[in-house]
Amino acid sequence: MSSKTVKKHIYVALKVLQWVIILFLVGCLLTILAQKICGQTPNLFGYSTYRVVTDSMTGTYNVGDVVICKADKDPTPQEYKAGDVIAFIAPYGFDKDNRLEGYTVTHRIVEDPYYDEKTDTWYVKTRGDKLGSPDDRVPIPVDNIQGKIVGTSSFISTLARFLSKWYGFVTVIVIPLFAIMIWQIVIFVKENTKAREEKLKKEQEEELKQLLEQQNKQKELEEQIKKKAIEEYINSQK
Repeated sequence: MSSKTVKKHIYVALKVLQWVIILFLVGCLLTILAQKICGQTPNLFGYSTYRVVTDSMTGTYNVGDVVICKADKDPTPQEYKAGDVIAFIAPYGFDKDNRLEGYTVTHRIVEDPYYDEKTDTWYVKTRGDKLGSPDDRVPIPVDNIQGKIVGTSSFISTLARFLSKWYGFVTVIVIPLFAIMIWQIVIFVKENTKAREEKLKKEQEEELKQLLEQQNKQKELEEQIKKKAIEEYINSQK
């Protein structure tokens, strides 16, 4: 296999990989946008991420950490037990001023799920891990659970903190996107220029070929005329 063929195969493979990555990122973006439009918590491949904004889980998670949650669309009491760290939608009365109502909170279950016959609802009791934290003011309906926290990512946490700054957003998002756009434009122009040059070269080669064919035909015609003239001269001398 020639080096030219190898280079061509590598170029095609890189081009395919590039489009696979682009389509994957676009697919992820569209999935997240669709979930947001439908009022759902964005998740990819069954996992969501939440940023810790209070110190209630100090000792386990710090403010600014990003926790990874295994999303649960249909939570049941059998799936959860005391000791599990969960993400849940804070119900009315969760905090004194109801400022957290409707927001996602990450706390630990301190008592196995129990059933309340009066409300016909399963509940869990929760508490933050911060030393001295009391149990949460109200129990959490199991239906409010968004999923179980499976860990945290120091990389994602650091990235999230960096992206929260304008210079971080510009560095990580704006500049790379701008660079990709410029690079794609350069490639597009380069490929179009190369295609035009190859087309022009092919046309010139075709014109040259036609010219040579015409010259050959002209020579053949001249030879035939010359030959005929000689024959006529010889015959006239007889």
